[in-house]
This record gives sequence, C-alpha cells and structure tokens, in this order.
Amino acid sequence: MLKIVDVHQSATVNGEYLVLQNQGLTTISLRGWVVTSDAYACGDPHDAADEMYVFVEDVPIKPYTRVVLFSGAGEDGWYPTNDGKRAYLAFWGHTRRVWSTAARVVLLQPACSRRIGVAADVPTPASV
Repeated sequence: MLKIVDVHQSATVNGEYLVLQNQGLTTISLRGWVVTSDAYACGDPHDAADEMYVFVEDVPIKPYTRVVLFSGAGEDGWYPTNDGKRAYLAFWGHTRRVWSTAARVVLLQPACSRRIGVAADVPTPASV
C-alpha cells in the first residue's frame, strides 16, 4: 500500500515535495494513484483539478521503495538516494506551491483497488 510518509514544505515551488512509500509486501503500479489537496472535496472544481496530480505511468514500485513527487519542474525517473537505495522521482511542473498552502494532502488509490484514500495533515511550520 502506498502511503504519504513526508510532506516537505518550502518557500519555493522547486523545494516543495511529498515522499510516498510502498509499505505493502507486494510490488504495485503508480498508474492511477492521485495526490491532491483537500480542495478536491469542496470548492470550485477547476481549483480542485489544478491541485490534483495523477500518476499516469505504469511504474512498478517494490515494497518499501520511495516515490518523491516534486511540485516544480524536472525529469521523472529512478535516482540514487543518500542511503544507497533508489527512489522514483516525479515532477509535477507546477508554477506555484501546492502543499505549503494546503491544510491537508490526500492520496487516493486507483478505483480498481477498491480502497479509500489516505490523508495526511500538512504540518504548520514556524516559517516557510
């Protein structure tokens, strides 16, 4: 099961990211997973769509492997981490911060998995 394990807020769009991790015992695909702010449940549907990222690539994520979703620009792919492992990095290409201004970040599973979304409260930093 993919879960949000960290929300990194930043004063800049390129410094803002989420860390997801497959905490299940089987390899899963990223295809169909959605990350969004709490705007998806209320408010203007256009604002909600602007704050929603859908993983469209069929990337296999092994157990305990991390996925890092950056708000800013970059090239998606597998990258080495400081601990000698590899993580899949995805880049939204957004022009403004999303998670630093949201009260809650929600991870929704693909409909075919028959599971409900998992939410994570965004911590309120002393200064961002």
